[in-house]
Amino acid sequence: MSHPSKIAQIVAQLKNRSSDSGHLSLKKDAVSHMVPNPHDPKHSDKKINLRGLNEILEINVKDKTCTAESGVTFSKLVEETLKVGLIPCLVPELKTITIGGAVSGCSVESMSYKFGGFHDSCLEYEVITATGEVILCSPEKNSELFQMIHGSYGTLGILTQLKFKLIEAKPFVRMNYLSFPSFSALTQAMHNEMKNPEVDFIDAILHAPNHC
Repeated sequence: MSHPSKIAQIVAQLKNRSSDSGHLSLKKDAVSHMVPNPHDPKHSDKKINLRGLNEILEINVKDKTCTAESGVTFSKLVEETLKVGLIPCLVPELKTITIGGAVSGCSVESMSYKFGGFHDSCLEYEVITATGEVILCSPEKNSELFQMIHGSYGTLGILTQLKFKLIEAKPFVRMNYLSFPSFSALTQAMHNEMKNPEVDFIDAILHAPNHC
């Protein structure tokens, strides 16, 4: 099914809701990464079916951009972009995280000290409002909505399509594991490494006050 056809189906579901239909939630292909709450009203409310929003629509090698539906997982995305020597500016650690979820949930990772959150690499969103209006937003067009979507957890609308930047992929990653006796020593080392142009990823784990 084409992307416009999928959008038309979602819009129809929203417009056909009666005024007294109560709460609704989204039925998606991707798994939830939230701890289940047995009292959550979404277990018994009406669903808007978003299943099938999982296609990569375009990888523009020249411009280093990608346009994809919001349900595309990062594992699928990286598998396809690596074929042309590119990767997203940020890749979360869980394979089943979707690009739409990374924006709505404000995903950050070990590349974030260079590139920010995944939303900081985004150029355009397609959003469907609760009344079925389809809005394209970017830093130049409907900019207020564009800036508010990240971290909104779907409260402002349904994110259905994203256009975002890609960067060149390197052939391998060399990992160095360093230990520090204190949190202050760790943070100082991290600040030093952030100035090193040869470093692409920084992450840290604190096992104990004297084992970082």
